[in-house]
Amino acid sequence: MPVLRLLSSSANLAYFAAAMIFGGIANALLFLVLLRMRSAGERIGFWRTHKDWALYRQYWQIAPARNWSRAPIILSLMSLVLALSMMWMSIQGIHIPR
Repeated sequence: MPVLRLLSSSANLAYFAAAMIFGGIANALLFLVLLRMRSAGERIGFWRTHKDWALYRQYWQIAPARNWSRAPIILSLMSLVLALSMMWMSIQGIHIPR
C-alpha cells in the first residue's frame, strides 16, 4: 500500500513530530504548574529555568493542601521522557519493526 510505504520511508519525520507533540504537552503541563504557583502567591519570573526544580518540588508539597492534583508534574515528566526518546529515535534512525 502506498500509504504504508510513505509512512515507513518517513519514519524519522514521524518520530520527530511525535517528539514535538510530547514536548509541547510537557511544556503546557509545566506552565499549568507555574500558573497555579503564581495564584498561590509565588513570584514567577520570565526567565526562571534554573529555579524551576525548586518550584516544582514546592508544588509537590503544597498540592494536596490546596486540593490540586500532582498529575501535571507526573504527566509532564512522562511526556518529557517520551519526547526525548522519540527525538533520539528520529536522530539515530531507529525503526520499530512491524
